[in-house]
Amino acid sequence: MTVPTDETHDTAAPQPLVSNPTPVDRLAHGLTSAEARERLATNGPNQLPVARGPHPLALLARQMIGFFAVMLWVAAGLAWLAQMPALAVAIAVVVLLNGGFAFAQEYRADRASQRLRELLPAHATVRRDGRAHVVDASALVVGDLLLLEAGDRISADLRLLLGPAVSVDESMLTGESAARSAEAGDEGALFAGTYLVEGHAEAIVVAVAGATRLAGIAAVTQGAVRPASPLAVQLHRVVRVIALIAIIVGVVFFVTSLLLGEPMSDAYLFAIGVTVALVPEGLLPTVTLSLSQAAQRMAGRHALVRRLEAVETLGSTTFICTDKTGTLTRNQMSVVRCWTPNGVVLVAGDGYAPTASLTGPQAAVSDVAAAAGSAARCSPDARANLVDGAWVPVGDPMDVALHVLAARSGAAAAPPVQARYPFDPRRRRSSVVDADGVHVVGAPDSVLPLCVGTTTPAQAAVEEMAA
Repeated sequence: MTVPTDETHDTAAPQPLVSNPTPVDRLAHGLTSAEARERLATNGPNQLPVARGPHPLALLARQMIGFFAVMLWVAAGLAWLAQMPALAVAIAVVVLLNGGFAFAQEYRADRASQRLRELLPAHATVRRDGRAHVVDASALVVGDLLLLEAGDRISADLRLLLGPAVSVDESMLTGESAARSAEAGDEGALFAGTYLVEGHAEAIVVAVAGATRLAGIAAVTQGAVRPASPLAVQLHRVVRVIALIAIIVGVVFFVTSLLLGEPMSDAYLFAIGVTVALVPEGLLPTVTLSLSQAAQRMAGRHALVRRLEAVETLGSTTFICTDKTGTLTRNQMSVVRCWTPNGVVLVAGDGYAPTASLTGPQAAVSDVAAAAGSAARCSPDARANLVDGAWVPVGDPMDVALHVLAARSGAAAAPPVQARYPFDPRRRRSSVVDADGVHVVGAPDSVLPLCVGTTTPAQAAVEEMAA
């Protein structure tokens, strides 16, 4: 830096020693608004690409020109040529109604399956120009500095920079219900579509839109080639056999009529009538209506069926073996039974509402309130919020269950935290220090050795519940 030596030196505001910001400065202040606008204009919005499904007209045409449908169209044409207009119209109506019904079912399912963008939140908190801003998630760009808190759904692929270890729910990507612990540095990646269940952190955006891990998984699933279902294969085989038999029988009757001296026109009309009569016009709508009814029942249980033939495949399933308890169910927990040295307490409540019925000895209920209060202090990020008249969990499912139990049992309000030690997979426990003392929650084999006095009854209860 140059210092003026004359008496009339410049009185303007002093300039920084370094005109170009260092990487540390950039991380501390985030991108500038101009940089964010430039990157957004260059790379486009942060929106997950959704594969375009078939055009509605193409989807409708596929229902109208299937192999079986074509055979019925031919039968309708032959019936018209055979001067049987009523039969021709009836067959055409059957094909149109069946095709329209199947089209409506698949179109509705296809629209619902393309709601991929709803997996990302509408807004995100970023640091730009050195200040925190709430922006549309679609406006995120690579290099943005995101500010995350427990309960936030992640809008892009990130790399953790600052903050203690956080827990993230990745069940959307991996199917694992247990939250994963992530730290700044290596293995500190957070992916779009997941959400933070514990902790707070700052992270830099490393991938957006189609470059995210979520978009890659979606592309693989959308590009999968689905073979024909067993039902479709069997129906095609039946239709081919019926068509062949109908043609052979029609030719035989045509030739026989000519040999018996019938005029060619009469023999032709008679053969067409026999051929059309052999076509099972009711088979197609019967199959479609049966599958559609099953699909509607599954939709009532929140199971979406895109192709009607898939219902038959699921109906042939005899056993489903899985250990994905957290993702097949709601991935939510609640405390229903508590053991204390003074007895067992049963908890009966509705969802995450803070009111419930606790049944047990009064001394045991007091023990539950004290234990639940201590456990809740060890996970301050977990909570249940009242949203539109319903209690919604935020945070790790087990921690939320402990917070709800504390509220239901009337646990005392917690004083300010003096020190907090997050859950460590090696120690298998977390702890908090406040004016009341040290509060610890964790695995029994990690916590019981720290207790003063006899732990034999508690150890026996642990073994009984684990059996």
